Amino acid sequence: MKKTNDIQNNLKFLKLDLNKLPKCLLENIDMNLKPARNYEEKKYKVYKYVPVSKIQILLTRANRLNSIQEKCKMAAPIYSYLEAEDEEGILRHTIFLKMLQNMNIEEIQKIEEEQNKLRKEIPFKVKYNENYLWQIYYSEYSKEYYMLAPIEDLDCSCLFYLIKEKIEYEKTGKDKEIFVPISHLDYSRRYFTKSQVADIEKYIWQFTKDWPLVYEVYDKNDNMKFQIVGNTEVYEKINSTYKISLESSEEATRFYKLIKALFILETEFPSRYKFEAQIAENGGLEFVYDFKIIEYENLTKFIKDEFLRNRHKSETLNEEIVKLNSKLEELKLVEKDKQEEYRMRQKQITLYLECKKSFFGRIKYYFKGKKEYKGIKNTIEVTNSVVENEELQDNIYDTKEYYTLDDLVGITKILERITIQTRNINMDINALEDTIERLTKKNENAMRYIEEIEEHKKSIFEFWSFVNKDNVLGLNEGEVQEQPKREIEKNFDYEEDIEELGKKLDSNNREIFSREELDSVFITSTEVLEDINSLVNEEKGNFKESISKLKQEALKTEILFASEEFDIFGSMSEDKTKINILGNTKHREIQKNKFRILDLTKNTKNEQYIEKLNEIINNLNKAIDKSKFGFKVNAFYASLEGLNNQGYNVLYINPKNALEGQKNNNKINLYNIKLKEETRGIALTNIAYYDNNNKTLPFGMNISDKILVDMSKLNLELKKQKLFRINQQIDEIKTQTQIICVYEYEAIKVEE
Repeated sequence: MKKTNDIQNNLKFLKLDLNKLPKCLLENIDMNLKPARNYEEKKYKVYKYVPVSKIQILLTRANRLNSIQEKCKMAAPIYSYLEAEDEEGILRHTIFLKMLQNMNIEEIQKIEEEQNKLRKEIPFKVKYNENYLWQIYYSEYSKEYYMLAPIEDLDCSCLFYLIKEKIEYEKTGKDKEIFVPISHLDYSRRYFTKSQVADIEKYIWQFTKDWPLVYEVYDKNDNMKFQIVGNTEVYEKINSTYKISLESSEEATRFYKLIKALFILETEFPSRYKFEAQIAENGGLEFVYDFKIIEYENLTKFIKDEFLRNRHKSETLNEEIVKLNSKLEELKLVEKDKQEEYRMRQKQITLYLECKKSFFGRIKYYFKGKKEYKGIKNTIEVTNSVVENEELQDNIYDTKEYYTLDDLVGITKILERITIQTRNINMDINALEDTIERLTKKNENAMRYIEEIEEHKKSIFEFWSFVNKDNVLGLNEGEVQEQPKREIEKNFDYEEDIEELGKKLDSNNREIFSREELDSVFITSTEVLEDINSLVNEEKGNFKESISKLKQEALKTEILFASEEFDIFGSMSEDKTKINILGNTKHREIQKNKFRILDLTKNTKNEQYIEKLNEIINNLNKAIDKSKFGFKVNAFYASLEGLNNQGYNVLYINPKNALEGQKNNNKINLYNIKLKEETRGIALTNIAYYDNNNKTLPFGMNISDKILVDMSKLNLELKKQKLFRINQQIDEIKTQTQIICVYEYEAIKVEE
């Protein structure tokens, strides 16, 4: 009986009378979709506003994930499921009744609310939740829209919503339009060819490193907008969505030319050109190079400026090459001279070693005169003439009003080659200078030894005595000064390192901090931190308002006791059978409670509250003195005001979390503080949020990425300022563009 009631209620909601079927559901459908092959079934490319009166309804026995060919093959008009005239009709009618029985009125009402919003505004990301359920197709042959609703789908809300709206249209004459994706429909190619669309996806990926989604979106007047939606990193792994909307063929062409030109430059010369993708004021993308926004309007000027700049660099480097070649040739002469001198010294020493082996040889060497090195003749001409470069002559000195991208690529390739040539010559010069330095040292060593031999030739007896000594002779290669080794610093990466680091910090916190200190650290993660800093900064205020708010909050959670000055349960507010999950690990620990830590009761006065805060401050001071981070990290703080550089502050390791609490503001200040290894501070690990009486709390930073620092002990220096935008999602349809002003500080000195 219940099933019958369900069906009757659902029929009543749809205003569908099975005994008197509406004409809109009895139309004869001449379906000819002619589905294209090799089409991406799961990818929607076109979104349109379609009147419900223009959509024919067919039911198919194929699954929604089956191919369009299978869906069409097993499809039949909806009226064949509404009338039970023969055996097959009875079977189909039974299937429809079962679908009707499972119909969810609430889901249909949600679709109705959603479509009411969509009639006013298209979603920022174009697609919307569960849009795949519509399964609406368009036939170029019949110029009709069809819904192919699978009878096996558990959720048939879209089907019944369409039935309801078609019946409503037949009764009232008011035709509603629904915003839906059109399945199996390719781009119209009104703005771009198929290959150009593929190019756009490739170009944008180059700048954002995220594959974009490209849609053709038609408004109610059938005006088309080409919309590109995706994500890009805007600052320190902070990502933002963007939407580029092209509303005319001219605008589309200009956009395509812009990103194609930038793509060519960046891929041709990745070390020289890097265009930064940023969020524009309209929520789209803008491209920045050398702190300037590159738009189509200034693209011609940009190309000309870059051509002239690269030409000037090429000329300068070409002149430098002449000087470097001159220096190189001079060094070659010096190196040749040093080599000749060394060979002569080497011959002298070799002669001495051979002569000392025999009596007559020693006599011969004693009477041999000292040979002085006079140097070699300069047989190499050093030229100061400019190196002829045909490419430079053809391109550098050709001045004109406008320059093409081909001109810029050509001159930049020349600049690249000249730059490489300059670098190679400099490397040759450095190598020759090192060689000359070693040869000079070797010649000095050889000369000193020869001079020592000559000193003992004052008399034959002294020379004979010197030769008879077993002197070990060696020519030193010369000492090469070692370059100081540069330590490679490991940069902290939140996504890769936070799990390992969190466990290490949590283990350390459990070892060095007392329970009272950990309770005090936990309090800094609450709104009480503001009152703590008031006392730290010696602002003698009245905290009655804070106490009142805390009491009201405590009463709502039924934590505050009527008159007791302390809680008899303490942290044992739950028995040990309670199981919690943290970081995919089960544990039996209890979360810390700020009201219990503050000893808050209905009778708590201002003096008692201040006394408790001073006790917490004392615990924090002791805890801070015990702990150093031990790693370099960028910490973030978001605010509508300036940076609080006095008292305690809770910073975030992940900048996304720092911005999370500022979603509703149009302009935010984001402070990036580069902390040193020796910075004293406390990470708010799991042990800061839970008591660990049962010793089952997992290690890590699973609750937050906050760190507590005493700002008064940091000597901060502003290093850099930056501005960027992000698109903040308000709901599925609306977004808000926020301006983020970044101030990068470095802790140049940390007070002990």
